[in-house]
Amino acid sequence: MKEILLTSSVLIAALLVLRFFFRRSIPRRVQYALWGLVLLRLLVPVELPALPVSVLNAGQEAREAVAVTMEQPVYLVPVQRTPAAEVPSAEKAQPGGPVATSDSFGYPVLSGDGQTVTKYAQKVTVSVLLDWIWKAGMAAMGLFFLAANLRFWQTLRRDRTAYPMEGSRYPVYLCQNLTSPCLFGLFRPAIYLTPAAVAAPERLRHVLAHEETHARHLDPLWSFLRCVCLTIYWFHPLVWVAALVSRTDCELACDEGALARLGDGQRLDYGRTLLALVPVKKLPANPLLTATTMTAGKKQLKDRITRISHHPKPIVAAVLAAALLAGLAGACTFAAPQTTPDAAQSLTGEELRYFNEDFFNGDYMNIRNQFLSSHYENPKDIDLFSLFYNGDGSDCTQTPEGIDPQELSAALDLDNTDCPTVMLTTAQMDEVLSRYTGLTLEETNQVNLSHFRYDKTYDLYCHTHGDTNYRGWVQLSAGTREDDQISLYYQDDFMGDGWKCVTLQDMGDGSYQFRSNMPCEKPDIATAYPDWEPELTIPVDDLAPYEAPAVTVERHTNDCAQRFGGFSVGDYTVRLYLSTDGNYYAAVVYEEVAGSNGDMSAWDVGCFLTLPTVEENYTVSFFSDLFGHDGIVIRYNGQITESYGTCFYDYYYLTDDGVPVLLARTYGVDSQVIDLDGDGTNELAGEWQFFFQRDGQVYEADLKELLEENWPALTFWDYAILDPYARSLWVTGFMTADQWANGSGQANFARSLYFDGEAVRVYRDERETEDHLLEDVTAPEEIIQKAKEWGQKSYDVMLGQDAYVIGEGFDDWRITRIESCSPYKYGWQWDGPEVEVYSLSFEVHSIKPESVVLAGGIYVLEDGWVGGFYLEYPYLVCIVNDDGTRTFLESRIPGDGGPGSQAFLEGLDETLNNA
Repeated sequence: MKEILLTSSVLIAALLVLRFFFRRSIPRRVQYALWGLVLLRLLVPVELPALPVSVLNAGQEAREAVAVTMEQPVYLVPVQRTPAAEVPSAEKAQPGGPVATSDSFGYPVLSGDGQTVTKYAQKVTVSVLLDWIWKAGMAAMGLFFLAANLRFWQTLRRDRTAYPMEGSRYPVYLCQNLTSPCLFGLFRPAIYLTPAAVAAPERLRHVLAHEETHARHLDPLWSFLRCVCLTIYWFHPLVWVAALVSRTDCELACDEGALARLGDGQRLDYGRTLLALVPVKKLPANPLLTATTMTAGKKQLKDRITRISHHPKPIVAAVLAAALLAGLAGACTFAAPQTTPDAAQSLTGEELRYFNEDFFNGDYMNIRNQFLSSHYENPKDIDLFSLFYNGDGSDCTQTPEGIDPQELSAALDLDNTDCPTVMLTTAQMDEVLSRYTGLTLEETNQVNLSHFRYDKTYDLYCHTHGDTNYRGWVQLSAGTREDDQISLYYQDDFMGDGWKCVTLQDMGDGSYQFRSNMPCEKPDIATAYPDWEPELTIPVDDLAPYEAPAVTVERHTNDCAQRFGGFSVGDYTVRLYLSTDGNYYAAVVYEEVAGSNGDMSAWDVGCFLTLPTVEENYTVSFFSDLFGHDGIVIRYNGQITESYGTCFYDYYYLTDDGVPVLLARTYGVDSQVIDLDGDGTNELAGEWQFFFQRDGQVYEADLKELLEENWPALTFWDYAILDPYARSLWVTGFMTADQWANGSGQANFARSLYFDGEAVRVYRDERETEDHLLEDVTAPEEIIQKAKEWGQKSYDVMLGQDAYVIGEGFDDWRITRIESCSPYKYGWQWDGPEVEVYSLSFEVHSIKPESVVLAGGIYVLEDGWVGGFYLEYPYLVCIVNDDGTRTFLESRIPGDGGPGSQAFLEGLDETLNNA
């Protein structure tokens, strides 16, 4: 909508300018036809291929600014006002911003002067509010349009009498009270005459020629579409201008067409007919009336008479120039915004995984998450109070080294508070800011730094609080890279105010600095597919529409033995509860009142799901933006089939009447709402199947069934893992290996399945191996060299173990993974110098893969690479020195457990203590 408003405004302005400069040199029929471009732009949401010069390219900054504004919150229906001094958390809020309270109802907001906290009943974004206003105005305008035309039609019906006219293609009627002759009727147009129009035969001939020309030009249809535009874009002043001007051009074009039929000899007489019959009014005719009335303003009538009497000859060069300029204006307004796919590349799944699992998130407290706690277009404008609200990631509630605790407690009056006090020196803030922004505290604009108390004696910024603003998890759903700029997109569920984009700068040494964090529209970033062609492409255009299992709602009253947490879905609450009949139910709550003894004195619910057994583990969470619905997903165990495991994910939404509807059901151990093909519209992906929508209809693709039908080599589907970062499903199992020496081997396979909007793409891993390193495996060069030394040693040990026979003919090895085991990701801590830990994996190659013994976790791929065997110490551990060099330690972390496991933590502790 925003794009159409912008481009249509420019197009209308351009046509008005062309109309002025070519008003005497091109036919009005040509000018009238040019308004069809505006009609097309307003009613048909099409885009031409991108051009170097276009309105959307030039208006990119304006569009982004509008997008930011549209996502700003608007608070509605004030229900309570409280002095800010009576709300303890108001001191942390910004004027005009939300106030954090424990209330479950309402949205407290601090006034602009900081004196009052107003609680509002409703919070919406600007875009939602404007959408409500737009739809209300559209409904009102539509009713007015319908009423005006019905009233006019009824007036004509009551007043008309048939007026026989030989040779007329259309019915002709005489109306005694009509102010002007007109043509009316969308599907069966008829000509309506006034007594003055039939007073003289010549005048009647002129009027009939005029109205029949309107009919040949299909002007009732264009008038109707003009009214549709005014109904939809009732708020747009330029659309009203275009409607009025195009209506005038319609009459001028009709005059030209009528005179072409009557002949130049009738030009002056035709002008006299207009002067006699056209009512002159100060206000233009009702633009929402589809009739082609001859009403005109004084200036408009003068223009018509002048053009009739002077009969300006069209200039061919001017017509061509006007058409060319109008075409250019249309191309520039219809063209899609130009993108630079070669410059801005979608992040791969591994890159997105790094930012989700290593850079952000992890164990409490990752200070990088706090850089998402405020909006800023420049790092100088970061809200320092929000950033350092919980400290700098270390324990900032302890007395800094070198300061006497009792003196500090007395100076800061710490004995008179039950809440901890965060204490940060300028040096501590400088360390964080310089590392992640390249700035010092002095170089920032010190936004909200004054919210801290500053003690000059100790150079401490202090704040006492018992709550937290820590963002424990951010889900980055997509990202792009353009040169050294990384743009990461996430839906801010923590603040609940829409989509955001955080921009990082790659410093080239493995570190990143924050550049901005701003609201944005939901991204439509293309999925980063592998660089090679898919092994198999399976179309999904022949699937039958999906029909979700029907939902039966049973009314239960006063049977609640134990209720659990409620989940608000629209105007209703959904609860899981234990019934007195011993069953667990999911139910829509109609009425619930808790008694003084903990029992429910009132309980009236609609049960729509019976959970299998009391012992099962059930979880409930929210989902949003799936096939046009928001709702809840209930995960529970139950007997399904041997093929599909024993876990359900049921996605429900509620109708306006509170009736639960099962939107889709997935099976397996994982299920996510995710934009699989990167077109900005979500799909639903499970471990075995995915759901997509096409032309308003939902379809289910059974991936196991599709692969079995289209890939004869598949013999067994083992398991699948959904990768939300790569937007793919990683599938493993067994396949026939006809290329092996015996011609009938069973090899392991690993495939990645993608959905591109039209088909399922099946990719085999075709990365090359160079110098014992699998392509795309990245790490600091020093780590890679140490990993290769470890790989060679492991290879030699494996071949030298006569008792550990895996197979025959091994001739090569390779490192397949180097993963950083960061403390943020896996939750380990070390109080000494900075430590880095890397987990390693490697494979060996066999020229006789059919001889490999598949014992334990060993696998052999169809190209002869073998992996999965036990490695005693598959980790690199090093201390990072002050000068940036690394000192490698003898790792004692065993391969029995993964990163973060108890075996890992004990082995890391032994490694570091023995250093």
